[in-house]
Amino acid sequence: KSNTAKHNYIVRLSFSDQIFALMASVVIGTETPPTAVPTASGWLAFLQEPDETLQTHALNELLKCVDTQWPEVAEALPYLEELAESGNSVAAAVASRVFFYLREEQQALRLALEAGDKHLDLHSKTPYVERLVAAAFDAYIAQRNSDLQPEDTTLPGERLQALVHRLLHHAVKTGRAADAMGIALEAREVGLLTQILKEAPHLGPKALEASITVVTHKGFRNQVLEVVSAGLNETNPQLKVLVHQLLKESDPVAKVLNTLLSSKKSDNQLLGLQLCFDLVDTGDQAFVSQVAQGLDGQHEQALRVLVGGFPSELALSLLHKYSNADRLVMETLKKSLEERGSGGRNSILHHTSVMTHSYLYAGTTNDSFLRDYLDWMKKASNWAKFSATASLGVVHAGHITEAMNLLEPYLPPEPADDGSSSAVSSTGGYAEGGSLYALGLIHGSHAGSSASKRKECSVLLRKHLRHSHANEVMSHGAALGVGLTSMGCSDIFVVNELKELLFTDSAVAGEAAGIALGMVLVGSGAGNATNSLPFNQQEELNQVVIELKNYARETQHEKIIRGISTGLALIQFGQEDNADTVIEEMRSDRDPILRYGAQYALALAYCGTGSNKAIRILLHTAVSDVSDDVRMAAVIGLAFILYKTPNRVPQLVKLLLESFNPHVRYASCMAVGIAMAGTGDSESVALLEPMLDDMTDYVRQGALIGTAMIYMQQSDSARKIRSFRERLTNIVRDKHQSTLTKMGAILSKGIIDAGGRNCSLVMGGRFGFTKMSNAIGMVLWLQHWHWFPMMHMFSLALTPTFTIGLNKDLKFPKGFEIQCNSKSSTFAYPKKLEEKKEEKKKRVETVTLSTTAKNKARLARKKAKDDGDTVMDVDESEKNIDDKEKMEDTKKQKEENAIKEENMDVEVDGRPSQKKREPSFFRVKNPARITKAQSKVCVFDLEQRYRPIRPNEEPFGVVILTDSKPTEEDQNLGAVQAPSLEGECAPPKPFEWTPPATEGGGKTDTE
Repeated sequence: KSNTAKHNYIVRLSFSDQIFALMASVVIGTETPPTAVPTASGWLAFLQEPDETLQTHALNELLKCVDTQWPEVAEALPYLEELAESGNSVAAAVASRVFFYLREEQQALRLALEAGDKHLDLHSKTPYVERLVAAAFDAYIAQRNSDLQPEDTTLPGERLQALVHRLLHHAVKTGRAADAMGIALEAREVGLLTQILKEAPHLGPKALEASITVVTHKGFRNQVLEVVSAGLNETNPQLKVLVHQLLKESDPVAKVLNTLLSSKKSDNQLLGLQLCFDLVDTGDQAFVSQVAQGLDGQHEQALRVLVGGFPSELALSLLHKYSNADRLVMETLKKSLEERGSGGRNSILHHTSVMTHSYLYAGTTNDSFLRDYLDWMKKASNWAKFSATASLGVVHAGHITEAMNLLEPYLPPEPADDGSSSAVSSTGGYAEGGSLYALGLIHGSHAGSSASKRKECSVLLRKHLRHSHANEVMSHGAALGVGLTSMGCSDIFVVNELKELLFTDSAVAGEAAGIALGMVLVGSGAGNATNSLPFNQQEELNQVVIELKNYARETQHEKIIRGISTGLALIQFGQEDNADTVIEEMRSDRDPILRYGAQYALALAYCGTGSNKAIRILLHTAVSDVSDDVRMAAVIGLAFILYKTPNRVPQLVKLLLESFNPHVRYASCMAVGIAMAGTGDSESVALLEPMLDDMTDYVRQGALIGTAMIYMQQSDSARKIRSFRERLTNIVRDKHQSTLTKMGAILSKGIIDAGGRNCSLVMGGRFGFTKMSNAIGMVLWLQHWHWFPMMHMFSLALTPTFTIGLNKDLKFPKGFEIQCNSKSSTFAYPKKLEEKKEEKKKRVETVTLSTTAKNKARLARKKAKDDGDTVMDVDESEKNIDDKEKMEDTKKQKEENAIKEENMDVEVDGRPSQKKREPSFFRVKNPARITKAQSKVCVFDLEQRYRPIRPNEEPFGVVILTDSKPTEEDQNLGAVQAPSLEGECAPPKPFEWTPPATEGGGKTDTE
């Protein structure tokens, strides 16, 4: 406000105070003698005196009465500010208080800082001091975060910093160190945070949690983590591993694990194994491999977990053994499509049905349906044939021991190392290319697969890649396979081979090469100012990224541009503000395909952070970009950034669902589905329900897929879920539905029951980590909008929802149980479909007229009389009818009694009792399916023989158990077996066999 406006305002206040005093004297009455009204006018008059002594005395008196007489003092504000500028601290203190009452905290703070500490008692609890302290914190945080507006730069920075530091040090001394730490984190004061943690070391875990959940700047977060790491002692190895894992420091992590695994205490060894499973759970294969290299060779169990493929074997065994997939879903789907007019000859729907089969049986190794209907499978041709062959990789994901045997009929002959093999044909190769893609899916879908087997497969695929340039289909499959098996390795040799394929300028092969390059360099930040590339390869790999950007602007093939833009997005995974430069460059490009990639780059760079800056950019793009695809990608990106707070996504896209643009509506449906996957949230379903009847077919497709994601692993106890499943079946059968809508319904059938009903879409791991492979898989799966073979990447996004307790030998005690404080029906498997039996046509009885019946009865009586027999005078036909009616009545009565028995128990005192109530809790055996939502209501029973090494954790995933009776042998242990060994007898234990002695002491035949 201008000084003139302030002066007019103050004059009005002063006048109102005079009226109030006059009214008060009237109310008191004339009999009461008038009292003097307090006023500051005299002291204000002294301010005009030339004598400094009088001015100083007047200012001191004004300081005493300003809290009550501030309206009068405000008239002299301009003169007080002049005195303050000349260095008069008392005038600054008086003016500061006046501005405080005028609700001008910034001006009050500025003058209070000029007045100095003498006139500001920080320990007093007056409103003036408390409000100024709050304003000081706000201003300091804003200054440190460079968010100040130009008009607020008048605050003296050094005095403000000194004031804040003094306040925080006082807070630490008075036992409010946690509050001081929060201010230091918000202000990004590393030095101050270090001092606070030195004086209060017990706040280390809280500082770590705050750095993960509150701090949004990656560079400052790393500084905080280094400070926390320096303050942690050896008594909390779990936190040390977590800190160094966040800092991407593999050597300190390996050192902590070596210490735990070498300890003589069994609990420390078990904790080391548990931490190994936690590392694998993040999906960062490159970091896990680096940690494994730092472990001692004697720790075989830990190496088996990290790089030996045990987590993948475990998931494969559980998915195979406990699969609840309903074969009748595929049977019904196949039958519905074969009906006339339902799309039986539509290649898109046939291809989508094959993909639905792969989703239903993902990771279960059960491909019996395909083997039983080979003729139906053979209908696929060209690229549909490629996808059908590659779908075997989704079904057998993680089954690396039998991969070559399974795909042997389809794999192309292995080229010789010297290149003397016959040239690859330029035509065909769809089955061969699909088999190479399937090989990559089998080895690369699970982050915990064997590193050595994955490397062997990568070498084989690279050999095919080098020799298949003449055939773009085989090159496409080989490139995607190499990307899957070499994910995150940042190997310059692999990158150069893929770059060579990219520069052949083949549209199909080039797109796969661009995506594969992104998978190889995923999360490395190549091309950024700060990256995690190997030091000896940084320059070369950074140059490769520059070449990719240039080639994307030079080539004429949209598929290649899309592949490169997607690859650049993958490289930025988890880079946060380090990726801002690259993202801004892509966002400002004229090519809409590069802008499309920029949206996914932004989503992956800030995945799970909830960054407001990233959300603002995406929302702005969603309503302003001229390209529909770019707007669609921007809306979907919201789900990735906010997956840790999923309820915010439906709120954000609620208005976008009403957009006139169908691409935006489709993307909104997909965003809600991805964010709320597996929750069964009724509000989200209600939000998508109107979209199921949208006028645009692909919007209906998105609504179906999004709803199916929300209903993943939900029991069919709710009527809405049952009706949704029925709706999917009816859409497929409906001859009037469009192909894209049917495609959405068919895919939804596979998604809702994915992985034998034992998998869900979970992007977050333990301790707030984002699962790299799951997030990357989801982004690549979304590219099926442009290219159907990307549908197979759904295999990477799936997470088995099993909980299994393992002992020190990595065997599971079958006696270990977990208590679930919920009704068993809440998390039960949905009921399987029942095959409808064809009703046999009943033979209709001939109608007999009454005259005919009477005539027959008369003849019968006559015949009986002639034979001398006595015949009852009863109409036989009427008797038969009465017997039938009695039988029908009896049958109906039995049915009614059966229904009553279902709803009621045995009668008590002549009154039927109500149906038994379902127990409110039940026990879950080891191992078992426990969904993410179910884990919230599950607790460990610590009274058992086996107890978790971390009893306070949620029972989800792999749980390492400690044995309270280690000296007693447990005969009830289970071992993880490959699906090919299920059902076979275990080999006998080693024993010594002594041949029987023969009579006469002669030698036996064996001897």
